[in-house]
Amino acid sequence: MAAKQKAETNVPTPATDSSSHGALNIVESAAYCGVRCSAIESVIRDGKLRGRRLGRNVIILKSDLDAFLASLDVIQPHTPPSVLRRRQERLRSKFAA
Repeated sequence: MAAKQKAETNVPTPATDSSSHGALNIVESAAYCGVRCSAIESVIRDGKLRGRRLGRNVIILKSDLDAFLASLDVIQPHTPPSVLRRRQERLRSKFAA
């Protein structure tokens, strides 16, 4: 009987979509950014991203995380010269044939 009652209780499950949260923990922040937890902890430790203490947990406001991501440098695409030469040679051989 107790097992049946336990199975019937309606316990809310945590949302797996972190985009609806106003604040994210370290794990959710790392998943949101597509990086490891240590990367998030490192930028918080360096003072580049604001983390807030909530009990024993560290939370990051989603707005702070989005602002931090927007402030990162954009890496320009780079194609090594050796690859460019091979592409040019390939194109020349196509048009020569």
